[in-house]
This record gives sequence, C-alpha cells and structure tokens, in this order.
Amino acid sequence: MSSPKDNFDQLIRDGYCLVRSVLNADILHRLRQVTDQLLDAQSQANRAQQRSTGSMIDVGVHPIFAELVAYPPARAALKTLGFLRPRWMSGYVISKPPNSPALFWHQDWWGWDDPSSYTPLPQQLFLMYYLVDTTPHNGCLRLLRGSHLKRHRMHDEVPNAHTDQLRRVADPDHPAYQSIPEEVDVPVAAGDVVIGDARLLHSAHANKSAQRRTVITLWYFPYFDLLSDGLRAAIARPRQWVGWGNEDRARVADLLPTYEGAAAPVPWNRVPGEALTP
Repeated sequence: MSSPKDNFDQLIRDGYCLVRSVLNADILHRLRQVTDQLLDAQSQANRAQQRSTGSMIDVGVHPIFAELVAYPPARAALKTLGFLRPRWMSGYVISKPPNSPALFWHQDWWGWDDPSSYTPLPQQLFLMYYLVDTTPHNGCLRLLRGSHLKRHRMHDEVPNAHTDQLRRVADPDHPAYQSIPEEVDVPVAAGDVVIGDARLLHSAHANKSAQRRTVITLWYFPYFDLLSDGLRAAIARPRQWVGWGNEDRARVADLLPTYEGAAAPVPWNRVPGEALTP
C-alpha cells in the first residue's frame, strides 16, 4: 500500500494516484443497485448520444449520491493528502456498456485562462469510484503521466474533445480513440478510487466484455479557498439536484463552494494556452 506522502507526490508529479478499498461492501452493493436501475432506464437515444462515454447521468438524480459525495472514508483519504477543506462541484455515473468503443482522449479542466492553471498544485480533482473490477479488457482508465503540467501532442490533435461527434464515435479512426505508446493503464478493483488532476489527459479502453463497466466520477476543488476570486466566482453558482431532499442537501452543505466577492467569473475554456509547454 502506498503511503499518503507517496500518493501526494504521485498526484503532483504524474497527475493521479490510486487509493484502494475506499468503498465498503454495503455502499458498493447499494451503488450497484441504483446505477443499474438508472442505466437500464436510459433511452436508446441517450445511449447513441454517449456511445464513447457510455453514459453521463448526473448524480443529482438520486439521494445515494449525496451520501457518496460526503462519504467519510473518501473525505479521510483527501485529508491524508493534505486537502483539509475541499469543495464539491458535480458528478456523473459513467458506464460503458458491453462491447462498446474506447473513450476519447481528453482533459477536463475548464479554467485555462487563469494563471494558476500552469502551476503544480491541482485546481480541481476527479475522484473515480469503480463499482466493478476493471482492466484493459473491460475499459479501465488510461492516461498520459505528467500531461497536466506539460504539453503533449494530444493537446493539439484533440484540442477540445467534448464534442457531439466524438461522443457519438462518428469517426472510429479519429486519433482521439487510438492507443498511444506512452499511455499508462490503471487497473482497479471494485471499491477503489482513482484521484486525478482535472488537467490530466486521460481516456478509457474499449469494453470488450459482456458486462457493463460502471464508474462514478465526482469533482472536488482541493484548495478552493486558495483559488483566485475569478475561479471561485465561476465555481460558486447555484445548483439544483432534483432527486435530493433537504436531508441530502444538508449532508453535503459544508462541501458546497461559496463566494461573496464581486470578481468576474473566469471564462469557461477547456483549451490550454501557450504557457503549457513541452
């Protein structure tokens, strides 16, 4: 098992780390039940729209996800990494169906106009909770180490990967889906969580198995209080979760970002600038 210091060093250096066995058997079982119900209810149109990702179901549709957002073992894992007052932004159920194509290469940071985007400390983190054992055969994460801090050719080949064409796999031969010699696979066991920098270039293998592969991705700001006024203004916007009651909202209340200043929000921009150098 890696120590918290090893995990922090890897997160800063490589852009990710793996924390084993975060989900206990009870919540893992309940999450599988709820996500299977949500995924079975998806329409064919939704599946076609998200053919590469598999699904993008907002976690606000069911109260179990409020429990996951505030899950004490996950908060403890963040604390051991030195993230004492994280704030939460959003999350999705991302499930690749059986025999589905690879996820496109992309990075998820949207604040590249802010100078802090070119510094070592992460602005935003993803926590990927895997509900099944996941390997290259059934669609595990693959990534490019250090690409959160250094430009890679994929930044220019797929500058803005979040397009309808790439989600639908309109061109299976597009570079966004292809393997890269320097890619690193991250196989996991059910209940593990991968913590990663939002700036990191990542993808997922095709699911060549006969079962769905489900991950729940939650987004946190580890150093929210240290972010610029412009970023905090962009982050702290009102949200509504239609499937959460008052008790669920109270559960996550201390994790919600707030900002009372008058700064203009940093514009939404997923494309890194020239300051990201090789």
